[in-house]
Amino acid sequence: MRARRFALVYGLLLFLLCCVVGYELNDFRPSVPWAVGGAVAAAVLVVAIRRGTTPGP
Repeated sequence: MRARRFALVYGLLLFLLCCVVGYELNDFRPSVPWAVGGAVAAAVLVVAIRRGTTPGP
């Protein structure tokens, strides 16, 4: 399945999106809480996609 194949890419995109949002909200300085939150959300997304889909051909 396509979703299962690209699960890590989706996780990386979610992590980067959270980092960009945190960066802009923190007056253009790196934001550790947003980065950690993005990493946790990305990990949850990847696990959910991997376990929620069946392997395809």
